[in-house]
Amino acid sequence: MSYAALMIATTTFDDRDKALEVSRLLVDAGLAVCSQVGEKMDSFYRWEGAVKQSCEVRVTFKVLGDRFDLFCGELKLNHPYDVPQLVSWPAAHVDKAYLDWAKGKNQ
Repeated sequence: MSYAALMIATTTFDDRDKALEVSRLLVDAGLAVCSQVGEKMDSFYRWEGAVKQSCEVRVTFKVLGDRFDLFCGELKLNHPYDVPQLVSWPAAHVDKAYLDWAKGKNQ
């Protein structure tokens, strides 16, 4: 599948330490350009027929389009949830200098 030059992906974790661990793993492996781990938030969702509430941590990743499928697979392998949230969209505009950096041209 063909993706935009840069994809934005978001997920949630129930544990900040696990979010940090997986973020570091994906960036270190070159599957994500960067990761931003947020603060705790309350989430409401339906699971096994009941509405649940839990405290989660949002993580946003920047991923080069040619690495996106590999990124998704590795995220799912390392995510603690049975069905992790993985929502993504193409970056409509990316500053040229940032995209060059993301591609390793200025490192």
